[in-house]
Amino acid sequence: MVRVEEVTRSFGSLKALDGVSLEVRPGEVFGLLGPNGAGKTTLVRILTGVLRPDAGRVWVAGREVERERYPLKERIGYAPQEVSVYRDLTVEENLLFRARLYRRQAQALVQEALRRFGLERYAKTLAGHLSGGWRQRLALAQAVVHRPEVLLLDEPTTGLDPLSRRGIWDLIHQEAEGGATVLVTTHYMDEAERCHRLALLFGGRVLALGTPQELKALAKKRARFLFAPGLSPKEVRGMPGVLEAWQSGEGTRLIARRDAPLSGFPEVEPTLEDVFVLLTQEAL
Repeated sequence: MVRVEEVTRSFGSLKALDGVSLEVRPGEVFGLLGPNGAGKTTLVRILTGVLRPDAGRVWVAGREVERERYPLKERIGYAPQEVSVYRDLTVEENLLFRARLYRRQAQALVQEALRRFGLERYAKTLAGHLSGGWRQRLALAQAVVHRPEVLLLDEPTTGLDPLSRRGIWDLIHQEAEGGATVLVTTHYMDEAERCHRLALLFGGRVLALGTPQELKALAKKRARFLFAPGLSPKEVRGMPGVLEAWQSGEGTRLIARRDAPLSGFPEVEPTLEDVFVLLTQEAL
Protein backbone atom coordinates (compact mmCIF):
# COMPACT_ATOMS: atom_id res chain seq x y z
CA MET A 1 0.00 0.00 0.00
CA VAL A 2 1.09 3.57 -0.77
CA ARG A 3 -0.65 6.61 0.68
CA VAL A 4 0.26 10.23 0.05
CA GLU A 5 -1.49 13.04 1.96
CA GLU A 6 -1.13 16.71 0.99
CA VAL A 7 2.55 16.44 0.08
CA THR A 8 4.38 19.63 -0.84
CA ARG A 9 8.00 19.99 -1.91
CA SER A 10 9.89 23.01 -3.21
CA PHE A 11 13.35 23.58 -4.61
CA GLY A 12 14.07 27.23 -3.96
CA SER A 13 11.32 29.22 -5.65
CA LEU A 14 10.14 26.21 -7.68
CA LYS A 15 7.24 24.30 -6.15
CA ALA A 16 7.68 20.76 -7.53
CA LEU A 17 4.73 19.29 -5.59
CA ASP A 18 1.75 21.26 -4.38
CA GLY A 19 -0.61 19.40 -2.03
CA VAL A 20 -0.49 15.99 -3.78
CA SER A 21 -2.72 13.23 -2.38
CA LEU A 22 -3.24 9.71 -3.74
CA GLU A 23 -3.43 6.06 -2.74
CA VAL A 24 -2.20 2.89 -4.43
CA ARG A 25 -3.61 -0.49 -3.42
CA PRO A 26 -1.88 -3.92 -3.33
CA GLY A 27 -2.19 -5.73 -6.66
CA GLU A 28 -2.74 -2.45 -8.50
CA VAL A 29 -0.68 -0.84 -11.26
CA PHE A 30 -1.07 2.87 -10.65
CA GLY A 31 0.17 5.33 -13.26
CA LEU A 32 1.54 8.78 -12.49
CA LEU A 33 1.11 10.56 -15.80
CA GLY A 34 2.58 13.92 -16.68
CA PRO A 35 5.10 15.82 -18.81
CA ASN A 36 8.73 16.32 -17.86
CA GLY A 37 8.92 18.65 -14.89
CA ALA A 38 5.46 17.76 -13.58
CA GLY A 39 6.86 16.48 -10.27
CA LYS A 40 6.70 12.72 -10.92
CA THR A 41 10.31 11.90 -10.05
CA THR A 42 10.21 14.16 -6.99
CA LEU A 43 7.23 12.24 -5.62
CA VAL A 44 8.89 8.86 -6.27
CA ARG A 45 12.04 9.99 -4.46
CA ILE A 46 9.94 11.07 -1.50
CA LEU A 47 8.29 7.64 -1.45
CA THR A 48 11.71 5.96 -1.36
CA GLY A 49 12.88 8.20 1.48
CA VAL A 50 15.59 9.83 -0.62
CA LEU A 51 13.86 13.23 -0.35
CA ARG A 52 11.83 14.65 2.50
CA PRO A 53 8.61 16.56 1.86
CA ASP A 54 8.29 20.14 3.07
CA ALA A 55 4.78 19.30 4.26
CA GLY A 56 2.40 16.36 4.20
CA ARG A 57 2.73 12.67 5.13
CA VAL A 58 3.64 9.52 3.21
CA TRP A 59 3.08 5.85 4.00
CA VAL A 60 4.64 2.93 2.12
CA ALA A 61 3.94 -0.75 2.90
CA GLY A 62 1.88 0.39 5.89
CA ARG A 63 4.69 2.41 7.47
CA GLU A 64 5.27 6.13 7.60
CA VAL A 65 8.36 6.90 5.52
CA GLU A 66 9.51 9.84 7.64
CA ARG A 67 9.70 7.69 10.79
CA GLU A 68 10.89 4.37 9.35
CA ARG A 69 12.95 5.36 6.32
CA TYR A 70 15.72 2.78 6.70
CA PRO A 71 13.69 -0.28 7.78
CA LEU A 72 11.49 0.32 4.74
CA LYS A 73 14.31 -0.07 2.20
CA GLU A 74 14.02 -3.85 1.95
CA ARG A 75 10.25 -3.61 1.40
CA ILE A 76 10.62 -1.29 -1.61
CA GLY A 77 11.81 -2.07 -5.14
CA TYR A 78 12.97 1.02 -7.02
CA ALA A 79 14.00 1.45 -10.65
CA PRO A 80 15.09 5.04 -11.45
CA GLN A 81 14.88 6.75 -14.84
CA GLU A 82 18.51 6.01 -15.65
CA VAL A 83 19.08 2.26 -15.95
CA SER A 84 21.20 1.51 -12.86
CA VAL A 85 23.13 -1.62 -13.83
CA TYR A 86 26.86 -2.21 -13.61
CA ARG A 87 27.97 -2.66 -17.21
CA ASP A 88 31.20 -4.44 -16.27
CA LEU A 89 29.36 -7.10 -14.25
CA THR A 90 27.40 -9.99 -15.72
CA VAL A 91 23.62 -10.12 -15.53
CA GLU A 92 23.85 -12.71 -12.75
CA GLU A 93 26.40 -10.67 -10.80
CA ASN A 94 24.22 -7.55 -11.00
CA LEU A 95 21.27 -9.46 -9.58
CA LEU A 96 23.38 -11.12 -6.90
CA PHE A 97 24.81 -7.79 -5.77
CA ARG A 98 21.32 -6.30 -5.40
CA ALA A 99 19.82 -9.36 -3.70
CA ARG A 100 22.61 -9.52 -1.09
CA LEU A 101 21.76 -6.00 0.06
CA TYR A 102 18.48 -7.32 1.47
CA ARG A 103 18.50 -11.14 1.75
CA ARG A 104 20.87 -13.83 2.99
CA GLN A 105 19.53 -16.54 0.65
CA ALA A 106 20.46 -14.45 -2.38
CA GLN A 107 21.45 -17.14 -4.87
CA ALA A 108 18.02 -18.76 -4.92
CA LEU A 109 16.38 -15.36 -5.46
CA VAL A 110 18.75 -14.61 -8.34
CA GLN A 111 17.95 -17.87 -10.10
CA GLU A 112 14.24 -17.20 -9.68
CA ALA A 113 14.62 -13.68 -11.13
CA LEU A 114 16.64 -14.97 -14.09
CA ARG A 115 13.86 -17.43 -14.89
CA ARG A 116 10.92 -15.04 -14.33
CA PHE A 117 12.42 -12.32 -16.51
CA GLY A 118 13.71 -14.59 -19.26
CA LEU A 119 17.33 -13.68 -18.51
CA GLU A 120 18.74 -17.19 -18.07
CA ARG A 121 20.51 -17.27 -21.44
CA TYR A 122 22.18 -13.93 -20.63
CA ALA A 123 23.22 -14.86 -17.07
CA LYS A 124 26.96 -14.83 -17.90
CA THR A 125 26.75 -11.88 -20.32
CA LEU A 126 28.19 -8.52 -19.29
CA ALA A 127 25.36 -6.05 -18.74
CA GLY A 128 27.15 -3.56 -20.99
CA HIS A 129 26.75 -5.96 -23.91
CA LEU A 130 22.96 -6.15 -23.64
CA SER A 131 20.60 -4.21 -25.91
CA GLY A 132 18.60 -1.35 -24.39
CA GLY A 133 15.50 -3.49 -23.99
CA TRP A 134 17.33 -6.30 -22.20
CA ARG A 135 19.17 -3.84 -19.93
CA GLN A 136 15.81 -2.36 -18.98
CA ARG A 137 14.53 -5.86 -18.25
CA LEU A 138 17.57 -6.45 -16.04
CA ALA A 139 16.93 -3.16 -14.21
CA LEU A 140 13.36 -4.27 -13.47
CA ALA A 141 14.59 -7.69 -12.33
CA GLN A 142 17.03 -5.95 -9.96
CA ALA A 143 14.21 -3.90 -8.49
CA VAL A 144 12.16 -7.00 -7.59
CA VAL A 145 14.85 -9.65 -6.98
CA HIS A 146 14.38 -9.36 -3.20
CA ARG A 147 10.59 -9.71 -3.52
CA PRO A 148 9.53 -6.25 -2.27
CA GLU A 149 5.95 -5.39 -1.32
CA VAL A 150 6.01 -2.04 -3.14
CA LEU A 151 7.49 -1.40 -6.59
CA LEU A 152 8.32 2.15 -7.69
CA LEU A 153 9.23 2.49 -11.37
CA ASP A 154 10.28 5.88 -12.74
CA GLU A 155 9.64 5.93 -16.52
CA PRO A 156 10.78 2.31 -16.95
CA THR A 157 10.35 2.18 -20.75
CA THR A 158 11.94 5.46 -21.87
CA GLY A 159 13.82 5.01 -25.13
CA LEU A 160 12.53 1.52 -25.87
CA ASP A 161 10.84 0.37 -29.07
CA PRO A 162 7.11 -0.59 -28.93
CA LEU A 163 7.74 -4.35 -28.67
CA SER A 164 10.25 -3.94 -25.83
CA ARG A 165 7.88 -1.58 -24.04
CA ARG A 166 5.09 -4.12 -24.31
CA GLY A 167 7.34 -6.81 -22.83
CA ILE A 168 8.25 -4.59 -19.87
CA TRP A 169 4.59 -3.84 -19.18
CA ASP A 170 3.74 -7.54 -19.21
CA LEU A 171 6.39 -8.03 -16.52
CA ILE A 172 5.05 -5.10 -14.50
CA HIS A 173 1.57 -6.60 -14.46
CA GLN A 174 2.99 -9.97 -13.43
CA GLU A 175 4.40 -8.29 -10.31
CA ALA A 176 1.02 -6.73 -9.51
CA GLU A 177 -0.75 -10.05 -10.03
CA GLY A 178 1.64 -11.50 -7.46
CA GLY A 179 0.33 -8.96 -4.91
CA ALA A 180 2.84 -6.11 -5.25
CA THR A 181 1.75 -2.49 -5.02
CA VAL A 182 3.08 -0.89 -8.22
CA LEU A 183 3.46 2.82 -8.99
CA VAL A 184 4.75 3.71 -12.46
CA THR A 185 5.58 7.16 -13.79
CA THR A 186 5.30 7.78 -17.52
CA HIS A 187 4.78 10.50 -20.09
CA TYR A 188 3.67 8.02 -22.76
CA MET A 189 -0.09 8.45 -23.09
CA ASP A 190 -0.59 5.06 -24.76
CA GLU A 191 1.18 3.32 -21.87
CA ALA A 192 -1.14 4.97 -19.38
CA GLU A 193 -3.96 2.87 -20.84
CA ARG A 194 -2.25 -0.18 -19.30
CA CYS A 195 -2.69 1.12 -15.74
CA HIS A 196 -5.59 0.20 -13.47
CA ARG A 197 -5.84 3.80 -12.27
CA LEU A 198 -4.08 7.07 -13.08
CA ALA A 199 -3.26 10.42 -11.56
CA LEU A 200 -2.69 13.24 -14.05
CA LEU A 201 0.09 15.41 -12.63
CA PHE A 202 0.80 18.89 -13.95
CA GLY A 203 2.67 21.74 -12.32
CA GLY A 204 3.04 19.70 -9.14
CA ARG A 205 -0.71 19.23 -8.72
CA VAL A 206 -3.06 16.30 -9.38
CA LEU A 207 -5.53 17.44 -12.04
CA ALA A 208 -7.61 14.25 -12.04
CA LEU A 209 -7.53 10.72 -10.67
CA GLY A 210 -9.34 7.56 -11.77
CA THR A 211 -9.36 4.70 -14.23
CA PRO A 212 -8.62 5.52 -17.89
CA GLN A 213 -12.32 5.07 -18.64
CA GLU A 214 -13.35 7.38 -15.79
CA LEU A 215 -10.96 10.10 -16.94
CA LYS A 216 -12.29 9.91 -20.49
CA ALA A 217 -15.87 10.11 -19.20
CA LEU A 218 -14.93 13.16 -17.13
CA ALA A 219 -13.46 14.86 -20.19
CA LYS A 220 -16.57 14.14 -22.28
CA LYS A 221 -18.66 16.02 -19.72
CA ARG A 222 -16.43 19.07 -20.11
CA ALA A 223 -15.79 19.21 -23.86
CA ARG A 224 -16.61 17.80 -27.30
CA PHE A 225 -14.12 15.68 -29.23
CA LEU A 226 -14.59 15.85 -33.00
CA PHE A 227 -12.95 14.99 -36.31
CA ALA A 228 -12.93 17.43 -39.25
CA PRO A 229 -12.13 15.47 -42.45
CA GLY A 230 -10.24 17.35 -45.16
CA LEU A 231 -9.59 20.42 -42.99
CA SER A 232 -6.25 21.63 -41.67
CA PRO A 233 -5.65 22.56 -38.02
CA LYS A 234 -5.19 26.18 -39.11
CA GLU A 235 -8.69 26.23 -40.62
CA VAL A 236 -10.25 24.57 -37.60
CA ARG A 237 -8.59 26.71 -34.95
CA GLY A 238 -10.42 29.79 -36.23
CA MET A 239 -13.85 28.25 -35.60
CA PRO A 240 -15.86 29.45 -32.56
CA GLY A 241 -15.47 27.36 -29.44
CA VAL A 242 -12.44 25.34 -30.61
CA LEU A 243 -9.96 24.84 -27.78
CA GLU A 244 -7.30 22.81 -29.60
CA ALA A 245 -6.76 21.18 -32.99
CA TRP A 246 -4.07 18.99 -34.53
CA GLN A 247 -3.43 17.02 -37.70
CA SER A 248 -4.73 13.44 -37.76
CA GLY A 249 -4.35 11.59 -41.05
CA GLU A 250 -6.26 13.42 -43.78
CA GLY A 251 -8.14 15.61 -41.37
CA THR A 252 -8.00 17.32 -38.00
CA ARG A 253 -8.94 16.15 -34.53
CA LEU A 254 -10.26 18.90 -32.32
CA ILE A 255 -11.43 19.67 -28.83
CA ALA A 256 -14.26 22.18 -28.47
CA ARG A 257 -16.38 23.64 -25.69
CA ARG A 258 -19.63 21.80 -24.98
CA ASP A 259 -21.62 24.80 -26.21
CA ALA A 260 -19.54 25.34 -29.38
CA PRO A 261 -21.81 25.95 -32.44
CA LEU A 262 -20.16 23.22 -34.52
CA SER A 263 -22.16 20.83 -36.69
CA GLY A 264 -21.39 18.30 -39.38
CA PHE A 265 -18.28 16.95 -37.67
CA PRO A 266 -18.45 13.38 -36.32
CA GLU A 267 -17.89 12.84 -32.61
CA VAL A 268 -14.85 10.72 -31.70
CA GLU A 269 -13.87 8.99 -28.47
CA PRO A 270 -11.23 10.96 -26.55
CA THR A 271 -7.82 9.43 -25.99
CA LEU A 272 -5.89 9.96 -22.77
CA GLU A 273 -3.79 12.46 -24.68
CA ASP A 274 -6.98 14.40 -25.47
CA VAL A 275 -7.95 14.27 -21.80
CA PHE A 276 -4.53 15.51 -20.73
CA VAL A 277 -4.55 18.38 -23.24
CA LEU A 278 -7.99 19.47 -22.06
CA LEU A 279 -7.18 19.35 -18.34
CA THR A 280 -3.81 21.07 -18.66
CA GLN A 281 -5.38 23.86 -20.72
CA GLU A 282 -7.99 24.33 -18.01
CA ALA A 283 -5.24 24.41 -15.38
CA LEU A 284 -3.29 27.02 -17.33
